[in-house]
Amino acid sequence: MTIEFGRIESYNIDRGFGFVGRTFSNPNGKVFFHIKKIKIKHPELAQKLDNSEVAFETVNFWYEIETNEKGEQVSKLWLGTENIPQSYTHELCGLIQKVESIWKNVDSPKPSWLDLVTIELVGVGSRHELSVERDNLESQLREAEEERRREVEALRQNEIRRIVREHNLKKAEADELEQLLAEMRPLNFTHSKQLSAHIVEHQLGYRYPNISGIVRMEEAGTEWDFHGGFPPDIYKVICMELKLGNQRTSARPVSFTSFKNFY
Repeated sequence: MTIEFGRIESYNIDRGFGFVGRTFSNPNGKVFFHIKKIKIKHPELAQKLDNSEVAFETVNFWYEIETNEKGEQVSKLWLGTENIPQSYTHELCGLIQKVESIWKNVDSPKPSWLDLVTIELVGVGSRHELSVERDNLESQLREAEEERRREVEALRQNEIRRIVREHNLKKAEADELEQLLAEMRPLNFTHSKQLSAHIVEHQLGYRYPNISGIVRMEEAGTEWDFHGGFPPDIYKVICMELKLGNQRTSARPVSFTSFKNFY
């Protein structure tokens, strides 16, 4: 047997049965119920449902699930926790612990049902305390994330200054080069040919207008424009930083025009 909480998802007045949603396990699941279960202790509600005096989707209740050859169905139900017999205290304590853990789990979004169910289980005062605790935890999480962001940015700025100093580049060029290198390092390329193919395939040059643009290439007297390429000095730095081998080609760059001069 399992205690659950949910709202009526559907109800067939003519046939007297419907389905109620779940909250604690399999939230997308639904459990079969028959109107006779409601009539046993709540005949007024059953009458209102049968006469369409109340919208079925506004009705929530606690219930116990039993499983038979036809599947899961509601065996008992209660409109509030105050109606649940003391014999279910152990199950309710387990649900309270689960709800409290959900409040404290700030890594996951707060479920829409959490406020209602918490008030049902522990009351308005405890719900407020749990809400305040969650707000504090979320604030601490934001502060920790902001501190990590500042640390990462500080390391990035140090790397940019190193690139400027070691390769005699302007800050805007070093900024874009640092981003490109950070993106390329995890790919573990071993040769410049792999890097070139990746840059062309993903059109990375267009994202770095200060260090990429149109390279005029020449080979055997034939010239053509390579869009999204890097000038020789920048390309040399990239290969040096990534420790790439060079598969030589007879094609050579003749001139370079950065994208910043076009856009």
